[in-house]
Amino acid sequence: MNNNNDSQNIEALLHRVSDYRPYTFHRLNRILKENYGCKLENIWQGYKANRRPGYQELYRIVTISDGTTVVDCVTLEKLRHVFANEDYPLYDEYSSVNQTKRNGSHIDEDDWLVPDAEER
Repeated sequence: MNNNNDSQNIEALLHRVSDYRPYTFHRLNRILKENYGCKLENIWQGYKANRRPGYQELYRIVTISDGTTVVDCVTLEKLRHVFANEDYPLYDEYSSVNQTKRNGSHIDEDDWLVPDAEER
């Protein structure tokens, strides 16, 4: 009987931290802006650079206040691993999952296909 209570107490105390979460580019930018005062800037890799095998977009992390480079040549995948290990939530109040329609009701999947009565 006591072992069952101990296992329930342990489960209540445990918190799962992921090694990877599929953050969107915009969510990564919001995390950087809100917590570190930085933003992502795309690094130009040349014309037709994305045609080579294994191509990945490269970004630099720049401070918003004075524009100095904090980190150069980082990929979104590496940032997703870092922020997942730091246990940032996948969604926030600005994520499209949490957006509502103009009248305040939650957006259903079917609402994306049917235009509003005002737009007809």
